[in-house]
Amino acid sequence: MALLTAKKINSKEKIKVEIDHDIFTKISKYCEWSGIATINDFFEEAATYIFSKDKEWNKHLKIKIKESI
Repeated sequence: MALLTAKKINSKEKIKVEIDHDIFTKISKYCEWSGIATINDFFEEAATYIFSKDKEWNKHLKIKIKESI
């Protein structure tokens, strides 16, 4: 058995966004305060949080899964 395992690297998509300067400043300060390494990580974490908490979105996904069966 190997003592180390390869770290799974998720595929990444490159995107370009334009956001309000004040929002960008707040995001940057939040990342610094919370120890988030990059703004990329901020957006991934924020999206993951939203997807986990949005009840209507999750209900929609469950319906789509049932329809595809």
